[in-house]
Amino acid sequence: MNLYDFVWFQGVVEDIFDPEGLGRVRVRIFGIHNEDTGLLPTDKLPWASPLMPVTSASLNGIGTSPTGVTNGSWVIGFFRDGEYAQEPLIWGTVPGKPQKSNSDATVGFQD
Repeated sequence: MNLYDFVWFQGVVEDIFDPEGLGRVRVRIFGIHNEDTGLLPTDKLPWASPLMPVTSASLNGIGTSPTGVTNGSWVIGFFRDGEYAQEPLIWGTVPGKPQKSNSDATVGFQD
């Protein structure tokens, strides 16, 4: 990857239950993923890995836990593989306050 392949994103977390216990989350990314969960179900979104501080080994259960993100959290990150956009990394969360509740499970990007 070179400087020109660096691709940022913003998205909404839809799944925090990483079966491998690594703290990964599934994120529906604006401009990349469709909001129709019938066309792109949550379980087909790629796992996004959180970046951890250098005070955490992030290996073999050593260090701090990346468990602060919840479903509906807005996150910002970048793709480790650039324009291929298959390996998302989360840089952090974006503060927010939902304006209304939407319980329509067929629509993504819900906080």
